[in-house]
Amino acid sequence: MRILRSRDYAALAWKNGLGVSQVIASQPQAAGFDTALWQVGTTSIEASCPFSDLPGLDRQFMVLEGAGAELHCRGANGDSEIRRKIDEPLESFAFRGDWQTECRLLGGPVRVFNVVTRRGRYSAEVSVSTSRKSIALEKAADEVLLVFVAEGTIQIEGCPVSLAANDAMIADGPKLERYSINRTSARVVIVRLTEVRATAGQ
Repeated sequence: MRILRSRDYAALAWKNGLGVSQVIASQPQAAGFDTALWQVGTTSIEASCPFSDLPGLDRQFMVLEGAGAELHCRGANGDSEIRRKIDEPLESFAFRGDWQTECRLLGGPVRVFNVVTRRGRYSAEVSVSTSRKSIALEKAADEVLLVFVAEGTIQIEGCPVSLAANDAMIADGPKLERYSINRTSARVVIVRLTEVRATAGQ
């Protein structure tokens, strides 16, 4: 297990040059959008704008701060079109990185949480915990577990330091691991990243 402090997150410019993301963690480390197998980060969106074209990547998007956004996604061949308003905090929306996507802000700037995975190589399960109770988490031997503190402060049992808002912890060892997270009113985002295994005949 490693503690990731928000002050240490690396800055990564968007491919379209319209903004900058803060990378919490990625595989490989320090990989850009063209080479990442997966990437977890946050970004501030200051104005309505198009999203970057991210071929081969799948995206999951949630609003951390602000009034929200409406995403208008269109497939490259015109075979699909989705318009989705995301105005609830920590509401997750999944879409393809190679869709043409326009972002319209609903009431000023927002800060968002992003998970991207290389299609066919990794998958991601994103969930949110907002209760006041402790969380018991189990990390399978074949997955990466990342816990991001969206609000408040948490304490991981056995860890001498606490995690404040925007900090994270990551566990990516090869063995089964169990964690107990104590908090009072913190909201946390839990990301599980799993390598996609090729099936027989592929």
